Amino acid sequence: MTVAYIGVRQLLFLVGLPIFILLMILGSRGMRLTVGKSKVTFIAAVVFTGLFGFFLTDFGPFVGQIATREYMMTWEIKRLPTQATQESKVILAFVDFPDYHIVRYSDQLAEHLRANEMEQVKVVFEIVTDYGRVRGFSETQIAGLKSWHSDGGFAESKGEPSKSPWDLILGKKRNRNPFVPGIVC
Repeated sequence: MTVAYIGVRQLLFLVGLPIFILLMILGSRGMRLTVGKSKVTFIAAVVFTGLFGFFLTDFGPFVGQIATREYMMTWEIKRLPTQATQESKVILAFVDFPDYHIVRYSDQLAEHLRANEMEQVKVVFEIVTDYGRVRGFSETQIAGLKSWHSDGGFAESKGEPSKSPWDLILGKKRNRNPFVPGIVC
């Protein structure tokens, strides 16, 4: 089904552009301007595209904002080979937010953490926000390791915690929980 691959922003542009042009033509007639339809259509299309690009794409200041944050995390390694992966399960828990944790399946990361021998490690995250809401995040550095092979992973929270690691990014007390299924980490 191809409809599943069409995003909301694309639909907003495709539906919004003709409506905006029609409203501009009706507005110019209502104000009794002596400007032709083609000129109004061209100006309306340029204005709508500019506004759309500024407010609803990565070219503007509201969508796709990237922030980098560092958190101290504790780690635990479990060797649980499954049908899906033979890699070690690495569990990283936020020190300041104990109800939140990240899981990565990676033997390379597990070896690095074992060799590090520190109970707590610094993890650097790259966080992407849209209009101040967390869209996604990824670890860019774990205990000094900047690149590692991983067979995937996920993020979870226990219950409904009152504090989130992402609250500081948004400057708000509470954010929509980014630890939900469907978020690609």
